[in-house]
Amino acid sequence: MRTSPAAPAHALPPYLFGLGSWFVALGIGMVMVQWIVAEMLHQPVARMGVVQMCAMGPSILFMLWGGTVADHCDTRRQLLICHGLAALPSFGLAVLAAAGELHFGAMIVYALASGTISAFAIPARDGLLPRVTSLSLPKAVAMATGAQYLCQLIGIALATTADTIGAVPLLATQAAVMLAGGIAVWRLAPQPPVPRADDAPKGWAALWDGVRVARSSPQIWPVLALLFSVGLFFGATFVVVIPIAVRDVYGGGSVRLALVNFVFWTGIIASSFALMRLGTTVARRGRAIIMALSWGVLVLLTISLLPPFPVLLLLVFCWGAGAGVTMTQGRTIVQVATPASHRSRLLALFQLGFMGGTPIGAPIIGWIAYGWSLTGAIWLACGGAVVTLALIVTVSRIWRQELRSAPA
Repeated sequence: MRTSPAAPAHALPPYLFGLGSWFVALGIGMVMVQWIVAEMLHQPVARMGVVQMCAMGPSILFMLWGGTVADHCDTRRQLLICHGLAALPSFGLAVLAAAGELHFGAMIVYALASGTISAFAIPARDGLLPRVTSLSLPKAVAMATGAQYLCQLIGIALATTADTIGAVPLLATQAAVMLAGGIAVWRLAPQPPVPRADDAPKGWAALWDGVRVARSSPQIWPVLALLFSVGLFFGATFVVVIPIAVRDVYGGGSVRLALVNFVFWTGIIASSFALMRLGTTVARRGRAIIMALSWGVLVLLTISLLPPFPVLLLLVFCWGAGAGVTMTQGRTIVQVATPASHRSRLLALFQLGFMGGTPIGAPIIGWIAYGWSLTGAIWLACGGAVVTLALIVTVSRIWRQELRSAPA
């Protein structure tokens, strides 16, 4: 099992603080976008899907580009720029809300801007992890995954106060937290790119070289395909159907909406920290992903019955626990199986799988939920997930292969 190279002892805390601040702000934003669109602006389910598509759509266009830039520049500088820019959309919404001018078009602009900035921040941060810790990569990935979702939970918990204090203080807090994370990233040492051969691909060729490496790896491409299906079917259901079900079936309100998000991310955190303790003892990580996604289908089918709200919360926690296994084990496979020279690009593809699938699925799931029913939309998502799982298991070796070391 490959371990991370030696790193300064003081490098990990500011890295984690920067990561944590980003996801505290993200947690606030997740609930606030849903709450503003559904509760303040009273938009229908189809428009909720449009906003979520705009939030995640830029990943399709820019995530791999962001990873390519990160592989060829100082990732610390890239993260600093992203933290500064990411505070602006939240601040802009706060100004509009304070003036009483908040409208649906502003939410579209906010979603597009935030999604574009994230496309450059995520691969830079993920690629930086092995350079700031001396832990084994499986433990480092599980620790970072658990920390990011724990901080996301903090942001979600803060957002539960939206009904009481309104949008302006929360949006201003979101911007301030993002700037604080930039200060933490500034404390890191410069992180220049890994040296590469003089004839290494550059520009667009470097971008497609990352795709080539992913496509040629029997360990990586099945993970990327599965993550795309997760976004297409599960992610779209979570960001579109669940918020509308909370509003129309369970009484609505920011508290109930935040509770659903809270228990989901709690499930992810619980499974991530459990896997951190297991560390390198999990050999067939691909099999763990298949089993976790199959579990997710069963849980989602039960949710389609629209059970009482306490039961819904329990089911969403179970769904999150399975998602934690999928995200942690998938990211570990990509981290370990990827050469250091291509790491940010491959991790960008990993994020692109999930974040690229969700904006495609979100409007489709939204339109089906609007034209048919919430239950019918969930059934369709589960059917698509089952077909994809069966196909990937049939045409790849993900069920039986063990994790191998990657070249340094």
